[in-house]
Amino acid sequence: MPPAGRRRPGRSTVVAAGAVALGLAGVLGLLHAYLTRPLWYDEIWRAHFVSEPLASFWSELTVANTPSALGWLGITRLAGEAFGWHSWSLRLPGFVALPLLGAAIVVLTRRFAGTTSAVFAAGWLCLNTTFLDLATQLKPYTVEALAAVCIVVVWTSDPREPPDEVPAAGAARGPDRGRLVRRTAAGVLALVAVPGIFVVLPLVAVDVWRGPARRWRLVECLPALALSTVHTVGFVAHQSSQRNGDYWDRQFLAGRGPWAALRFVADQVRATVTGSPPGIDRFDPSLVHGTVPAGPFGSAPAVLIAVAVVVAGGTGVVALARHRQGRTLLAALGGAELMMLGASAARYWPFGPTRTNLYVVPLLVVVVVVGAERVIRSLLSAVRGHLPRGGPQRAAGRSKGSPPTLTLPGSVAERSHSVFSPRVVTEGDGTLALSGTLVPTPPASPASPASPVSPASPPPSPPVGATPVPGLAVSRVGLARAAVALPLAAVVAITGCGVLLMQTSVSGSRPLWEHRDRLRGLDLMVDAAIVTRRVARPGDVVAVGGRLARPGWLYAMEASDDGPREPSDLQPGPAGDGRPRRSGAGGTADSAAGERSAGERSAGERSAGESPATETSAGEVSADGVSAGGGSAGGARVAIPAPRRAVLVGRSGADGVSVVDGHRPAGRAADARAAGSGGAGTPARIPRRDTVFFGGAAPALLRQLAQRPVPPGHLLVFVFDIERTGLAGQLAPLHRAGWCATEDWTFRLTGVLTRYDRCSAGTPPPRRVIVAYH
Repeated sequence: MPPAGRRRPGRSTVVAAGAVALGLAGVLGLLHAYLTRPLWYDEIWRAHFVSEPLASFWSELTVANTPSALGWLGITRLAGEAFGWHSWSLRLPGFVALPLLGAAIVVLTRRFAGTTSAVFAAGWLCLNTTFLDLATQLKPYTVEALAAVCIVVVWTSDPREPPDEVPAAGAARGPDRGRLVRRTAAGVLALVAVPGIFVVLPLVAVDVWRGPARRWRLVECLPALALSTVHTVGFVAHQSSQRNGDYWDRQFLAGRGPWAALRFVADQVRATVTGSPPGIDRFDPSLVHGTVPAGPFGSAPAVLIAVAVVVAGGTGVVALARHRQGRTLLAALGGAELMMLGASAARYWPFGPTRTNLYVVPLLVVVVVVGAERVIRSLLSAVRGHLPRGGPQRAAGRSKGSPPTLTLPGSVAERSHSVFSPRVVTEGDGTLALSGTLVPTPPASPASPASPVSPASPPPSPPVGATPVPGLAVSRVGLARAAVALPLAAVVAITGCGVLLMQTSVSGSRPLWEHRDRLRGLDLMVDAAIVTRRVARPGDVVAVGGRLARPGWLYAMEASDDGPREPSDLQPGPAGDGRPRRSGAGGTADSAAGERSAGERSAGERSAGESPATETSAGEVSADGVSAGGGSAGGARVAIPAPRRAVLVGRSGADGVSVVDGHRPAGRAADARAAGSGGAGTPARIPRRDTVFFGGAAPALLRQLAQRPVPPGHLLVFVFDIERTGLAGQLAPLHRAGWCATEDWTFRLTGVLTRYDRCSAGTPPPRRVIVAYH
């Protein structure tokens, strides 16, 4: 094991870190399908805030579901601007962060443990099923975990000062330039993670607490302290709308009495320590979770793992507390937990084993792994101490110049010369002993001088009347064997717990692979936006119902460069075939390219006065107006949107379409300009001024329509699937106000798009066409 506080990674550390990074990159290669599948609800709202034009970026952040770090937003936006606003490009930073996180964990663990333990720590975390599920989505948790580990690595990297050395009394006083640069780098890393301040502040407190040059240590920490504080107070706190909801109430300390608060803290600490191995976050039911293998043993494996983690963690705390850099790591971990607990008391941050607190799990893993290695090494040392040492055979092979080994007075080294294995011989008092041990000799008679006894001479016969004590001999043999067997059994048990941990970590890998094409919710929002862009005419108004649907709709309508999940769903099927044509990959630019020509041809096929119902019948229409076919192949021919370049306020886009306040206008003129610039047939994006949002705290739909200066020609209403029941009361009055539903497009697990035409309030509603997309 390397000495604690190793400051520079050696060759073995670099090789191990590189091997872990390559291995994790290979795993992500197997999960590459996660890159290209459509964004679901937890991802698409983040994509909206990442892609929001700068003119409205700051105001939009006030309604963000949860806060995002400035650095993470910048990195993700850069990926979208560089590679296009595709699902794969926005997920790319999280994919790249996973191998880097594995390498960083190896580097940090190697300062306190061996290479094998460091590799195990990286595999334990980065191969965890729940963590892989989070890492393959457009979420910041992988990047935040990487930033936390790198902050600790940078903070504890001091090549000039030994880990436990105190500056001499006559040493020069003043800030150290190297430490100043490293502390500043840690502050920059804190900008990438929302909880970065939870790591930086405890580290600053440790540096200032240590003497004797506290003043200069504070000067060295000021850049990190200023960067993390300004970022948290000025940027993260601006996105605190989640405090007004009730989603995280179970993870808040706020609102609890004294005894309930103590019970809450105890439960969350227990769940954090013992619940991290089987799954990082069990709060989110949409994630794929690993499980502890039970089999015929029931809950015994889970209990064994929990006990092993607690014992190893306690040992790791004791071991790390003896060294300067170890104490720094413990301060970062403990301080972060205390600050999260305080923030939860004010409803600013959830406390416990949730995905928001994933950034502390790597530090917790390092502590447990270091403690497990110390326990194993101590047990092996105890075993070696009880094994027989030396012997005639080993002594014969020694150099002639080596000094002889002296026998302790009053003892005889007894070992068989013919048999190498230990054997039991009889001691002088009639008891038994393992050969190779020191056998006490009877004291010499005062009348005769003591003479050394030859090893080859037989043992003296017991005195007359002496009675052997076989029970005592057996107990000595049993104790000697137990001193060897018990530590070995403990080592085997700890190793078995490590195997169970790794098996538990990857136990959900098969479901993770099988769910790579699973629809979760709001996956087809891009499809709904494409259909809306295709059927909308000049003067139409789009109404989006549901508080949760707003950010996803804005991204799908205004930013996304992805095509539909299944491009063939939005194209007519072969003649006489009522089923959609399926394609192998969905939602990517490559899969959409093959459908572009058909979509472009469809742009000129409909005149301005045609009703979309004449084009979109999916089968025979029954008497009640509902399509009897119900297939997804009969939808309107939808053109795939052209790639969206960088959008600048007040300037023209790269495709020739003018931009107003960062949004593209709709209408025939916009379509004509798009056609003249080579994007013929590409439906224009519907600007935000022609879109109204209702539901939640927003005004009622009819009230918003009545307040518009120009009445809409047609109305396109999209209602989020899980909020349809709550919004039914706002849709029912539309018929009385002179709006009749004529056509529906249903998107599974996403919502329903309905076209409303003007009609007389007293007439029955017309027949209705329904087109389904799966």
